[in-house]
Amino acid sequence: MNQSLRILSVALLLALCQQIIAQDKRINIGPGNFTSGITSEQNVTLQSAETNQQSIPVKIFTSLEGCETEGAITSQNLPGKGIQYSRLLKNKSTNNSCRLTERYTPTKNGVHYEMEISGTGTPWSTKIKTNIGYNAHETSRIWAAWGDSRISKKSIPTDGLINGEKTTFEQNWTDPLSPRPFFNDTLFYGAPYFKYEDTKIGFCPFQWNLLSIPMFTILESKNDVGMSVVLNPGDDILDLTLNVQSDGTLAFDRLFHRISNKNILKFSFDMINHEADWRGGLRWMSCNYPEYFNPANPRADGMAGTGAYSDSDVDFDVAKMKQMAFSVNWRASFDFPYMGMFIPPVGNKEEWKRFGGRITSIESMEQYAKKMKSSGFHVLSYFNVTEFGAKMVYPLTKPIITKEPELWKSANDYLALKLNDALLKVPSSTHPEALKFYPKTKQGGAYFTWEDGLILDCGEPVYKDFLLEQANRHIKLIPSSDGICIDRMDWLRMYNEDRDDGISWYIDRPARSLLTSWKKLMNDFAPLMHQNDKVIFVNNHDKRIDLLKNIDGILDEFTYGGSPLNLTALLCINKPALGWTADKEPIKAEGADNFFQKYLYMGVYPMAPFPGNDHSILPEPWTDQQYLDYGPLLSAMRGKKWALEPHCIEVQNGLAKANLFKVPDGFIAPVVFGTDAKSVTLTVRNIPGLEHAKCTVIYPGKTVESGLKSEFKSGKLTIRVPLERSCAMVKITKGK
Repeated sequence: MNQSLRILSVALLLALCQQIIAQDKRINIGPGNFTSGITSEQNVTLQSAETNQQSIPVKIFTSLEGCETEGAITSQNLPGKGIQYSRLLKNKSTNNSCRLTERYTPTKNGVHYEMEISGTGTPWSTKIKTNIGYNAHETSRIWAAWGDSRISKKSIPTDGLINGEKTTFEQNWTDPLSPRPFFNDTLFYGAPYFKYEDTKIGFCPFQWNLLSIPMFTILESKNDVGMSVVLNPGDDILDLTLNVQSDGTLAFDRLFHRISNKNILKFSFDMINHEADWRGGLRWMSCNYPEYFNPANPRADGMAGTGAYSDSDVDFDVAKMKQMAFSVNWRASFDFPYMGMFIPPVGNKEEWKRFGGRITSIESMEQYAKKMKSSGFHVLSYFNVTEFGAKMVYPLTKPIITKEPELWKSANDYLALKLNDALLKVPSSTHPEALKFYPKTKQGGAYFTWEDGLILDCGEPVYKDFLLEQANRHIKLIPSSDGICIDRMDWLRMYNEDRDDGISWYIDRPARSLLTSWKKLMNDFAPLMHQNDKVIFVNNHDKRIDLLKNIDGILDEFTYGGSPLNLTALLCINKPALGWTADKEPIKAEGADNFFQKYLYMGVYPMAPFPGNDHSILPEPWTDQQYLDYGPLLSAMRGKKWALEPHCIEVQNGLAKANLFKVPDGFIAPVVFGTDAKSVTLTVRNIPGLEHAKCTVIYPGKTVESGLKSEFKSGKLTIRVPLERSCAMVKITKGK
């Protein structure tokens, strides 16, 4: 990078520091020759002392909605050229107040920011806003880990065009890796937050305006300059939104956090300087927070492949399924007598009537897992941490069975006598119209769910202990199972207003967020599973990276929709991502090539047609053939990790789309959607060790790899790639 661009980049980065000192005082902050000065809005901007060089005007500051500064603002220099500011904020309408302390510390390629908020009296809450003021212009671009770059209907131009591509408002797929011009809209972190008037019970992540990772990236391609703001996923983030405006104004809003004199709220984020590539901020975040992006049990990578959700125990064509890249069955066995009682407290050979209607036993569950393992496949046992029971009655009736060892046989009696404290109650303020998804759910009552089960709070100690006991039984009694897949994480959006987690303040009262409950459960649950060499996959309706700490992979129920596919892929840049295929109709509707190529591009495996699949795709000749055609390409992705080096892959003239993944024996590059091209030129750069690379290609419907001509020159590998069915899977192996 030349001197002019270096100064421009540092100016972009350091102009992010904020706050006040004195009206006429200026100080140096961080590396480089920059000074800070106060504006009339009490925000500090940084300007280069080299007056003949350009700086980019960016402001960043924290505010609390409805609050104003009272009295003097103090400043203090910190070691390493950092600075701290402290001020008293007061809400004029409620008379609540708090002290806000902010610290800015320079890092190798950015600035690290920390804030502390301490109340001065009784608890209260308001939006905690991290504001970013950027001077966006016509060529400025923004990127985020969104479900769809169209965000929502209101942010799409009236002609329906984004970057020249025709779009519709249907739940179809668009490329989430394409930055776009700034817009006016709001994104929700993971899922929309719970509201009394709009509970979104049964939420599924199909809407476009969802954000899976709390970060955004601003790109200025002309000078190859980029900047990302990355929130710390380890903070106690409850609900969060990102508001974007077309002029470049952005704000992260943190909701429902308790401000009081008994606890100090602490949040942090980083401002990162990098190239003008969407990969820059994601690269930094995945390297600095690996426990959220990498599988805790590396064995999970070997389970990547097309999957199933099947109850069938019939024989099937093992060789054929392997050709379809089949790997794992999430056992839709309904072996449990009712939800939550996944393995009853009985002997190995003692039989019970399972929810699915047939008779089973622990021994038969183990035999199934062992049989699949001997065929080279994996089994994930069903698990759920929020739903309990079946055909439940509420209010709970007087128990009939009251003593062990028979108590487990009645879900109502077991809940009433052992788990009643964990029952999640419907707030009386909830609007009746917002409860219609499960008709038995009423104000002040219990939340009903699938098959008239009830919702429990997994943070309640008695239920947490029950779940840990169930996990222990899985580990001990089904050793041939590879682990579990946890279902229905949509309920984690809720607040338990009968409990207090010490950090939530929902609508003027203490509460316990089920997000907090999940994290506390996983602090014990995840180590228990991993220490016994088991894996944890999740069906995460709530698409948040902070819920994936120490989780090994995703088996998502909704990837047949565009937004869920994209969100799942971005959460799994270093983890196996398995998706859902409801039936063959979407494949036929969009065409098999389009269907499979978007999965290849995003590094996600679609569900395979498998005997007994529950509300998902079943075998039949035409469907099977499509999976057999693309099976070799899908198999090549096993163990994939997204390559995030700067500008690491490009298709000349944009004739197709391409992504680049690291795999155990080198790299793979799915080249897809080359509809109007017979061949394309692929450029791979900033990847060390490609001087003697060998390049081969796999095509749909062919099992034999072909060699490709390539040239390494000036640090770049150029590959000429013929396409078939608008697609190619390029394999790059480092030579000696």
